[in-house]
Formats: sequence, C-alpha cells, structure tokens
Amino acid sequence: MGTRYEKAAENRGLSPSPEVREVADALERHAPALMNLVLADPAILPDVLQRPLDRAEDQGSLAVAFEPSRNLGDGPALWRALRRTRHRAMIRIALREVLRLADIDQTSAELAALASASLDAAMHGCRLALEDRYGLAASAEGPVPFVALGMGKLGGQELNFGSDIDLIFFYGTDDAEVGDGSEVSVHEFFSKAARAASRALSEVTEDGFVFRVDLRLRPEGSRGPVVNSLASAERYYESFGRTWERAALLRARSVAGDLAFGDELLEALRPFVYRRSVDPSLALAMHDMTRRARTDLRADEDRNIKLGRGGIREAEFFVQTLQLIWGGRHLELRTQGTIEALRGLETLGLVSHADAETLEGAWALLRRVEHRIHMTTGYQTHDLPVDRKPLSESLGFASVNEFDAALSAAREGVRELFDSLLPEAPAEPSPFEGLLDDLADGVHGEALIDRVQRELDVRDPEEAAAHLHRLARVPSSPFGAIGRSRRPTLAPLLLSEANSAADVDAALRFTADFLLRGGFGYEAVLVQEPRLARRLVGLFGVSPTLARSLVGHPEAIGEVVLGHSAPARRDIETLHADVSIATDAEVLVSTIRRIKRELTLRIGLAYVGGELGLRDTQTLLSETASAQIEHAFACALQETGQRWGDAPGAMAVVGMGKLGSAEMGFGSDLDLIFVYERDGESGKGRSAQEFFARVAQRTIRLLSQPDAEGPGYETDTRLRPSGSQGTLVTSVDAFRRYHEERAEGWERQALVRARVVTASHPTFEAPLRSAIAHAAYEKGPTDASRLATLRRRMERELAGERARRYHPKLGYGALVDIELATQWLQMRHGKDARVRTPHTLDALRALTEYGYLPADQGEALRDAYELFRAVEQSLALVDRRTSSLLFGGPRALAVARAIGLRARDGVSPDEVLERLWRRRAEDVRRIFEDVVAPIKLSAPWSAS
Repeated sequence: MGTRYEKAAENRGLSPSPEVREVADALERHAPALMNLVLADPAILPDVLQRPLDRAEDQGSLAVAFEPSRNLGDGPALWRALRRTRHRAMIRIALREVLRLADIDQTSAELAALASASLDAAMHGCRLALEDRYGLAASAEGPVPFVALGMGKLGGQELNFGSDIDLIFFYGTDDAEVGDGSEVSVHEFFSKAARAASRALSEVTEDGFVFRVDLRLRPEGSRGPVVNSLASAERYYESFGRTWERAALLRARSVAGDLAFGDELLEALRPFVYRRSVDPSLALAMHDMTRRARTDLRADEDRNIKLGRGGIREAEFFVQTLQLIWGGRHLELRTQGTIEALRGLETLGLVSHADAETLEGAWALLRRVEHRIHMTTGYQTHDLPVDRKPLSESLGFASVNEFDAALSAAREGVRELFDSLLPEAPAEPSPFEGLLDDLADGVHGEALIDRVQRELDVRDPEEAAAHLHRLARVPSSPFGAIGRSRRPTLAPLLLSEANSAADVDAALRFTADFLLRGGFGYEAVLVQEPRLARRLVGLFGVSPTLARSLVGHPEAIGEVVLGHSAPARRDIETLHADVSIATDAEVLVSTIRRIKRELTLRIGLAYVGGELGLRDTQTLLSETASAQIEHAFACALQETGQRWGDAPGAMAVVGMGKLGSAEMGFGSDLDLIFVYERDGESGKGRSAQEFFARVAQRTIRLLSQPDAEGPGYETDTRLRPSGSQGTLVTSVDAFRRYHEERAEGWERQALVRARVVTASHPTFEAPLRSAIAHAAYEKGPTDASRLATLRRRMERELAGERARRYHPKLGYGALVDIELATQWLQMRHGKDARVRTPHTLDALRALTEYGYLPADQGEALRDAYELFRAVEQSLALVDRRTSSLLFGGPRALAVARAIGLRARDGVSPDEVLERLWRRRAEDVRRIFEDVVAPIKLSAPWSAS
C-alpha cells in the first residue's frame, strides 16, 4: 500500500530513500499537522536531509537560506520564496525535536531565528520596492534606519510551532525626506514598509503563510500608528507607558532590519522598563494581568496549559515580575529569556535553588506539551486534548496517568510560586461606602474584585476593579484619600451613574480614563452639575468610540456635552468658514481635525440620544467629510500652484461609495477619484498629469495624516480607472475612453454612487457629471451572472461568517446584496433619469414608485437596509475597529439595545436581533436572486 508520503512522492516521480521514509514516518506519528507541507511538496524531505539533522539552525544559516529572497521586491516572487524557504526550515526544526536531537530551548531559539530571518528578508525586499517607487528615505546623516523589535516569545527566543510573532516597527527620524519629498512623508513610507512586510509573512496564499503577525503591542495598541519614530516612542513611553508595556518591553529584542538602531532604541527605553525604586506592588498588577487574560479569552482553568492556573503565563510572569521589581538595581536581570532571567534571580539570591529548579523543570515540560499540541493539531490552541494517550506516548510517558501526574505536579509548583508574590487578602469591608474605603486604603487584587462583583453590575469585575484602583492610586482623585475628603459626594455620584449606565464596564473604564487624562479640572463642575455627570458617564456607557474621542480631549466637554444639540448643515458651514487655506499646512490640518472631532462628537451624541435619525446622521457625517475635502483640496491646489505655477485647467474630486451617496457612518473611509479637465502644462512647464497628481497626493495627505487634535480620514483611491494599477489622476477624456472601452461592469456600477464633491472651477462640474452618468448608465447593467459571481466571492472570501457570527455589510443577504441589486436595477432602467440618484434609500423609493421594483420587494429591501445600517453604525460607535457581530456576547446585547430592541416574551434583545437579522437577510437574498441572478450560497445559520 505505502504510506501517504510514499504515494505523494511517487506521484511526483520521486523515489524516497530509507532515511527519507524514516523521517516521514516520524513526522506522521509526532507532528501530523506538518505533514501537509510535506505531502504538498514531497521534495522538502530530501532537501532537508542534505544537511545533517544534528546541526542546529542558527541565525547565520537561516540568513543564508533567505538571502535569495531579499532582492525580489514586494510581490508574488518574494512571497513564494519566503514560504518555500520557511517550510523547509520548519520541517527541519520539527524533525530535530521529534527525533530528540534538540531540546525545547533549542527548538524555540531556532524557530525565533527562522522568524527573524524571514522578517528581515521581507523588510529588505519591501523597502527596496518602495524605494524604487518613491525614492530613498534619507536624512542628512544618510538612509533612515528601520527596525523591527521582536516582543513576547519572539523577543525571548521562546517561539513555538503555533506562535504569532509580536512585532513593533520603528524608524530613525521624521527629520528626513523620501525622494524629492513630493509623494509620501517619511512616516507614510515606513508605514507602507511595515504593512507590506507584515503582509508578506502573514497573508495566506496557495503556498501557505510564513508567520502570523501581531502588531498590537505597539504604542497605543491597535489604535496607534503601525510604525513610530525614535522620538515619538520615547515621548509615548515616558508619558503614557503602563505596567503591561513595561513587562512587554522586558523581552523586546532587535530581530530584523537595522539591528544597531534597534539596540540604540532599546537602550533609550531602559529607564522606562527598569526603575531604580523597588515597587513590590507590581506583583499585584502582573497577577491582575494574568487573571484578566484568562477571563478575556475564556481559558479553561484545567485544560489550558498557557493561561490556566500553573500554566506557561504564570511561569513567565513570576520571572518577569521579579525582573521588573529588581531589574533597576541588578543588570544581570536585564535579559529577554525566561530561563536565563530565572538563573540570574537564583544567582542573586532572589529565588531559592529549589524554587528555580521547580520552575525550570515545569517550564520545560509545559513547553514540550505546548509544542506537541501544535504539531499534532495544527491549531493555535493550548488546550489539552480530551484523549491524551497519543500525546503522552509522543512525549515518552508510559501511560496517561503518568503524564497527568507529572503535568499536575509541574503546574502546582508554578501556581504556588506565582501566588507567593501576592500579599494576603485583606478583610472584607462593608457595602458601597466600604468599596470606597477599600479604594482609599489601597486595597486591590482578589479582595477588591470580590467587592466590585458584589456591589456593581459589571460583566468583568476584575477589569472594573483595575480601573477603580487606577483612580485610587492618585491621592487627589475623588477615589483617593485626599480627593475623597475634599469632595466626598463625587465618587459615590460617579459610581451611581456608572452602575445605571447601559454598559457599566465601559462607563467605569472611560470615567477612569477621563479623570486621569485631564478630567480632574472638571470635578467642581461635576459636583455642582449632577446632570453633567449623568450625561457624561452615560455617554461613556453607550459609545466607546465617542468616549475615546472625548477622553483624549477633555477640554471639549464645554463644547460638546454642556447643552449643545445636534449640528445643522449651517453649523458645518460656519465652523469651516473660518478655516484659512493660506495658513501653514500643519495649522490647517490641526484646525480641520478639531472641527471634525467636535462635529463627530455632537452628531454621535445626538444619534445615541435619539435626537437624530439614521438618515440625518449619514447626511451630516457626509457633509462634514465634504467640507473637509474642499479645504484640503483648496490648500493642495494653492501649494502646488505656488511651487509649479498656474494650474493647466480645472480639476475635481469625486466621492465614491458612502461618501458619494451621502451614506457615511462613524469611522467611514473616503473613496475618492481625481479627474482633471485636459492635458497641458502649468505656468512653470509641468505637465497636467504631474501637476494634478501632486495636488491629489497632497489632498490625500492633508485629509489622512495624524494630528494631536484627532484622527483624519482613511482614504481609498482604488475605484479610479484601472484601480490601484492606474494613475492617481486621469483626464476627463481618458476617463470616458476607459469606461467606454475597458471598464468592467462592476466599475461602471460603482459610478452609480459617484458625486462631484468639489472642483477648482464650477464650469467643470457639469461636463464631469455628464461623463460619469454616461459611463454608469448608457451601456446598461452589469452582466447579471458575473455580478452574482462577484457577490459570491465577496461573501466567501471577505465576510468571515459562520454560525452565530454575521457581517452587516458583506454577509449573507446583507447591505452589499441590497446595494448591488439596487444599483443593478438603476443601471437597467437608467434611461429614466428619475432613478439616477446615489443614495440607496432614494433609489429604492424611485424604483418602486416608477414601477421597476414590486412594492413588497422595495419595502423589504428598505427595512433590511435600515436594520443592517443601524447595526453597522452602532458597531462603529461601540468599536469602529470591527464590523462583524458575534451573537450571544455583550457586544450583541449592547447593539440590540442601542437600535431600540427590547426583550420579547422572555427572549433577550440580542436573540430578538438575531431572529430579525435572519428574516431580513433571507428576504434580501431571495430578492437579489429573483432580480439579478442566483448566488447559490447557504446562510451561515442554515446548519444550526
């Protein structure tokens, strides 16, 4: 019969040697998850065995293996080369472990070296590609250095077979230019490089992936820029660095790019990580972090060997806590590896020999189990399998009982050591006032968590206790000893309002953030104006998105919270009327960001407070974006004219997507295309293409660049002719030719929602609108079957739906179904100018009114649109970083309540939402397939 490998090799014309068959059998028995790589490419094993397996894979040998990849640029060739090299190295490392040619520490170090070498090749190739496009990023001292710091297991050289790689990217300085400085800033250049390198490793292709990349440990986490300069890093950690970030930086190591610069950066951050003062309270913070991770990820206490009691995380944190406490005084403890640091602690007498021996033995066993789970399952899991017999045999234990006993003893030893860092819990205080007494007395840990759980209606008492403890640690805060005696009524008032908020956890979290980031100055007002406290804390419990904006700018309370109602269009015009494009560009950006922040807060408050409906909210957000675009465009035109002379004709900015149809939501991107009137030359001899490309680039930069006053807009220009492969700007004649001769049907369909936002000369708007309408409507609708195929691909590849997880935009029967069907009908009946309207609801009403869509179908589509768009808006307010909805959790419940759903006959609001969602989506899909063409996909809930 032959093994699976022998059959795969035979199909490829290979005749495996006895040695190859032997290692294939070892992989099949001990690392079956990795066999898929070998079966897909049977030549891997002969290639791997060309080098003796008893030789370790170090950074040097792996760098040589990846050398051919470094100069391939950023594209398919680089991605294929990285994956091919990675797969061979991964198989070799696994074989060394399963054949017991390497211990766990060697395996982990080799995996870390593999990650470093592959990342270095990706960073080099992606930077070369960007330099070819934009020019060299250089300062007066030469090329700007660029480095990746490895964090967590990568930094500690403790990687496992299922690990993500935690990275933070940094570059040298903003005092530099890229090429001639006309296209991208230094920050934009390295942001592109960091994202491209991350994608090169993490994107799943037909060849697989290299490593999953996690960038959430960077300054400001997921909300922060993907890359930071040395100066900005120092400012951030000095001003805002938290305990968990100190713990994370303990293990930071320069892993790819300019390693010398990385070491310089780490040296600059040493004072933040290692403090001269000894602070034993760090043990409580680390203990809280461990418990929070266990709770957040719903880890099984018994089965999860990473987050469960006595698991890998507690072993790591035991060592890291002592490093943080004593590392400021003892240089020996400033090392990234867990075992190396443990040995330093033992040498210094901070850990006994017996305890060090216990922890080191437990660590080795836990990591071996972790590796074997990953090699067996192929999943990033840390749960012990229900059937532990194969695992115990693979690890060399005589029986499951022997394995269980050894693992139980190891975990008990880790648990006892970790708990030994904590003080004894204080006695239980009395209710409510007792909670405040505890806080003033400095109580935290389990006692405070228990108190919070009894007295406050929170989902996560651990997190709530941590926020209250943060406040209590500031003596002058209303929860601290001094502040409480000064204003004894404020803390009880804030707790009372938080406890009655829609989301108590969020209300507590943002109340703490607000007070600690400048809100103490409003304490007297809050005491005198209980209404303000109610409105403020109530906002914190409704919309984290708006809360983050307000917390970042507490001075905006007077403008936004105290009595301001929803803005009208004239307010948008008035606020922007004083913006001068003649000012410095940085001043302009700061001014329009401040206006955007204020307007978004006011619109959001009015929306969540019921003052504004969905349609009016969309309109005001779209009007705000349009005003911002007008000023950015006018400034870009003026700057370019001063540099290159008078413009060679007119230019316009066209809004697409939600901007074009005035359906913008909170956090929406701007889809833009740029069209100019005619070819020619500027006053100083620049071609129209060159002149207007600079205007477009500058407009995008002014709209999107970061500013302390608030975030800009994410912009997307991929809807331009030829997409991302086409020129950024196009003449109106070229625009017409493209859509007449080459455009795909979906590209013409996208123009149904196009709108001229602003133009340098009003006379250019009419011919441009005519060109857009002609392209959208004159050739009739998109081919129905091709549109259905496109929709099927979007749902399969982008929605990410599964049982009880639905996507309001891309999911089954969701917004994209409604929009595409509506636009297709508009194109089909576009000879009738009455249906040529960009907003989806207006189009549905017109199609129904003029007989092109049955009334019942039009009504069903409108109802579904309003539901899904309301959900999308509410999700953006809850957390604009995600657009999918997971039912059964607190977020779904918050969204259901936010859109006005209540419990029905014992059915909770989130269950009501789910049932309504399914009905609406099934209606929409039936209508799409009736009107356009069959999509032939089942609903994600059809099997449940």
